[in-house]
Amino acid sequence: MSDLRDRFRGVLLGLAAGDALGAPAEFLSAEQVVERYGVITEMIGGGCHEVEPGETTDATEMMLCLAESLAETGDFDPEDVMERYRAWFESTPRDVSLTVRTVMLSYRAGTPWDLASRRAFEILGQPMAGNGSLMRCAPIALRYFRDPDERRLVSQRESTLTHFDRLAGWACEAFNDLLVAAMNDRLLDEVPLLAERVTDEDSRVSAALFDALLAEPEEIECSAFVLDSLKAALWAVARSASVEEALCLIVNKGNDADTVGAITGALAGAVHGEAGIPARWLSTLRGADRVAAAADRLADLAGA
Repeated sequence: MSDLRDRFRGVLLGLAAGDALGAPAEFLSAEQVVERYGVITEMIGGGCHEVEPGETTDATEMMLCLAESLAETGDFDPEDVMERYRAWFESTPRDVSLTVRTVMLSYRAGTPWDLASRRAFEILGQPMAGNGSLMRCAPIALRYFRDPDERRLVSQRESTLTHFDRLAGWACEAFNDLLVAAMNDRLLDEVPLLAERVTDEDSRVSAALFDALLAEPEEIECSAFVLDSLKAALWAVARSASVEEALCLIVNKGNDADTVGAITGALAGAVHGEAGIPARWLSTLRGADRVAAAADRLADLAGA
């Protein structure tokens, strides 16, 4: 397998690994994580969703909906993606965020796919820009690996399927650019250039990218706010020498540990590839073959 194809796999398998590793710590404080588990280094299962060891949650499940839609249609088909999200939602998943749940209920009730997120935004009373689109957007970086303009456009469009707040879309666009930079061994070199480019679009995203490189551990919050998640993921990967180190830094902070773990795992996997993900995690990870197959199909479409 080529190094680039190994990175493609690393992105999606890293995302799933971070999701499964972090699921037991979701909604706990860092202190509560220590009290309950000590230091999480293995896929132990449990937590508020009572996952089995190696079982993933909504981050991986929605990512696979998007990845398999891109692979099967060859391009971004928003109606196909929404239908896959609807089918997933109706399968009674363990975890669905409030924003996504509201969108899917509206869509299922007959709201057109291109209006459902706006309707949810109105129902919820202008909620903060959550990380629910950021957690799943990595397949876009893979499908449009060689086409930055299309990658950025689709990142924005896909985010709006569930997140009406444009800040979530800008964060997805920036993150997918980070993934491609990381896969090309240029992550830290590209951060200043990317931050400068997105300043004209949303200075809040640019500030989060710069802050991530300078932040102290106590300044990192693994909350559901999209900029906190973006900052935390970049911070962990930039200061770590391995996928394991980056993910253990993040999931032991608790809070939205599965989602931020998924985002961090995707970026760490882009840097280190599938080969850099601990074998003991991959052997425990449920659905790993399906995730790897989706990555391979996207690599074929991207000419990797």
